[in-house]
Amino acid sequence: MKTNILTLTTALLLLGGGFVACNHSQEPEAIGTPPVSAPTDVSAFFKTYLPPSSSSHSEPAFNFSEIDYRDTECFVINSLKEFEIVAPPSVELPVIDFDKYTLIIGQHSLGDPGYTLSKQAIDTESDEMTLNWLYKRTGGAHPAVVTTFYFWGLYTKLPGKTVAIGVTII
Repeated sequence: MKTNILTLTTALLLLGGGFVACNHSQEPEAIGTPPVSAPTDVSAFFKTYLPPSSSSHSEPAFNFSEIDYRDTECFVINSLKEFEIVAPPSVELPVIDFDKYTLIIGQHSLGDPGYTLSKQAIDTESDEMTLNWLYKRTGGAHPAVVTTFYFWGLYTKLPGKTVAIGVTII
């Protein structure tokens, strides 16, 4: 009798522990410092000229290169002149105080359009900065079409280090 109760108690504890361990309600964080809240005119500029992805919009007029599957192109911008080189020609650029902020603009390619960029942050703690992206997988079926995702972020002035990219998909 004691053996059955001990076995039943152990089974219930293990089963309960399994439910606790499988709790996926908390989304992981992107490691590092997130972008600052951009002024309204800066956000409006990127909403107008930089679509979230190539799946539902034509290519943006930014000075991006052709990239291959799973490649990334990232511009770390610390001056108006650098911004003008990357931005679409003949558009009015928003005012950004490059003495206080660094703008990061870029593109990243994945195997289908079934993702959304959920979070981004930059880790400046090592010799090389790492821009960390957290993509969420959207539900449903998606065609196997290489899709380019575009991103931007305004950060408190960053040090002059090279930037690596870290991608996490949940």
